[in-house]
Amino acid sequence: MNKQDDKWLDELISRTINTTKPEFDSEKWKQKYPDEFKTLQSRAAQQTAHSVRWISLLKNPIAKFAAAAAIILTIAFLAIRPAPDKKVEIVEVTNTLKSPAEMLTATSLMTTYRHDGMEAMEIQMDEAIEKLEPFTATITVQELLAEINGT
Repeated sequence: MNKQDDKWLDELISRTINTTKPEFDSEKWKQKYPDEFKTLQSRAAQQTAHSVRWISLLKNPIAKFAAAAAIILTIAFLAIRPAPDKKVEIVEVTNTLKSPAEMLTATSLMTTYRHDGMEAMEIQMDEAIEKLEPFTATITVQELLAEINGT
């Protein structure tokens, strides 16, 4: 397109659409919406009254002292924290004295088997049996047969 076509198009758009900058007329708005205007005025009055309360409160020397004390205490509590508790080291006891009955429970034997295998379970059973046996060194076959027959 050439420049003449652009100007023609611009003029056509300007006539069709109002391209002037809109202006707000506050007096017309006040006359058209009086209730809304009163609401705005009451809100503005409330906000100034609220800000006046804070200003008068902060002019009071006692209030200033209380605010300063609160700020200082807050900083002191945040700055002076107690040291974290020392961690207590939990020592796992592995060699505990168990009774033979505890050593031969299904739970104890299964736990030993899962952790250390079949050999460790056999060692645990042998230890339990050693604790149960009377302290006799050896027994002969004749003594065994005599004990079985009851003579």
